[in-house]
Amino acid sequence: MIDMLAEGAAWLNEQLQQHASTPAVYWRGTSSVAVDLTRGKTEYETAADYGGVMTEFTDVTFSCAREELNLNGTIVNPEEGDRIVMKDGRRTLTYEVMRSDGNLREFKNDAHSKRVWIHAKLVIEQ
Repeated sequence: MIDMLAEGAAWLNEQLQQHASTPAVYWRGTSSVAVDLTRGKTEYETAADYGGVMTEFTDVTFSCAREELNLNGTIVNPEEGDRIVMKDGRRTLTYEVMRSDGNLREFKNDAHSKRVWIHAKLVIEQ
C-alpha cells in the first residue's frame, strides 16, 4: 500500500530544495558541507521581569534536507556552536546554531525525517 504522507513529505522536501532555498556552508569545527537552506524566523516573547519590562527577540530558523547535514560521511544533528555561512547580496552572514528559545529541547525533524530545523542567531555580518 502507498504511504501518501511519506510520498507527500518527500515531494515537499524536493520542492523546498529546488525553489525556496539558499546555498550555504554548514561548519562544525574544521569540517564543512555545502547545504541548501530554507530560511524562516522564530519570534519569542518573555514574561515581564522584575522591572516590568517584556523582552522580545527574533532568531532565524533554517530547514534543510536531513541527508545534507553529512559531515565526513556521517549524517549529523545540529549542535550548539556550529556555524552557517551564507551570502546575501554583497554581504557574508555568519550564524551560530543555538537551541530554540534557549532551553534543552532537541532540534526538530519533520514526522518523516526528511527535513531538520536549525535555530540560529546572526553573529557576524561582513
